[in-house]
Amino acid sequence: MTAGSSLRLPARPEEITAEWLTSALSQTVPGAAVLDFEQDEAWYGTATKLKLRVELNDTARNAGIPASIVVKGRFAPELQITESLYEAEVKFYRDLAPKLGLNVPLCLFAGSDPLRGQHIVILEDLACRGATFCRVHNPLTFAQASSFLDNMARLHAAYWNSPEFEPGGSLQDIPFWDAVSPGAGGDHARRQLQPDAWEQHMNLPRGIGLPQRFRDRDWMIRALDALNAFGRRGDFTLLHADHHLGNLYLDGQGRAGVLDWQSPAKGAWSHDLTYFLVSALDIEDRRNWDRALVGHYINRLRDCGVVRPPSLDEAMEAFRIQIVDGLFYWAVNPVEWQEELNNCAVAPRFAIAALDHDTAGAVEAELKTAG
Repeated sequence: MTAGSSLRLPARPEEITAEWLTSALSQTVPGAAVLDFEQDEAWYGTATKLKLRVELNDTARNAGIPASIVVKGRFAPELQITESLYEAEVKFYRDLAPKLGLNVPLCLFAGSDPLRGQHIVILEDLACRGATFCRVHNPLTFAQASSFLDNMARLHAAYWNSPEFEPGGSLQDIPFWDAVSPGAGGDHARRQLQPDAWEQHMNLPRGIGLPQRFRDRDWMIRALDALNAFGRRGDFTLLHADHHLGNLYLDGQGRAGVLDWQSPAKGAWSHDLTYFLVSALDIEDRRNWDRALVGHYINRLRDCGVVRPPSLDEAMEAFRIQIVDGLFYWAVNPVEWQEELNNCAVAPRFAIAALDHDTAGAVEAELKTAG
């Protein structure tokens, strides 16, 4: 249902008018009009999301445009998030989502205005579908986790070692996922590894309880170097790249759905898998279920057409070192992106998983392999 746009986009919430909403929605549904609207709620994070109650004309209602919509864009310039994240989400909903058959929010408009540095998607309000948004303090059941892995395997299988990543392909310009990217994409991570910033994070509640090894800045730098090296080998696919509970939902029929497509990337399949399982499960459940759920994912890859998926042992070895990524990022998450309560819930899940799977041993082995 998505349409692209050369429409001038509002840079501030107060610039959103009924006339602008009409112009945006009518690109998807000709003749659709917003007669009036009011802002219901606003959420601020890496993007600003404005929930609007809209009064629609008959054409819009008959086309299935809901009476509550979410306008998502770069409305908080004080949050110095790279513009590419917002642009990436527009491209996902405009170009990729229609091909994938995943359970994602219905997109009513996706447009970019490079001159204003603005990129906006208009999405359905999932509350109208009776959706339940996942939260880190409510870990998933085995069945729920399996459902999300079904979605993940469908995404990964669609672009498994795909020629679309090669020059001339539709995904030739998509970034590669590194734990710490060598270019501008890694600037945020490198800032968090500066001595003063690292010490500040380690003195926050999420850092104080971490095992001493994982509080060691020099060890973390070595671990990230090892993960970067590991992540450049093997099978690559299209990643969501931020597959944690805050970006997931269950719709009214209990089906798994995925939100916040701001950072899709080419990269190692094991990144999404590990980041999701460790962050989404209770610690005891993850201990009991991780191998079985990894096996479920592999089986689903095969069902979706991947001829040579990893073996279970290969996948668990990849899982072992990929724990580094979530351990680092949940230890240094800015509170502007995730409230400290969430960081405190998730960072220990990664730390204990790292102990359970001897991630430190995997790091040392990888550094020897990489030379």
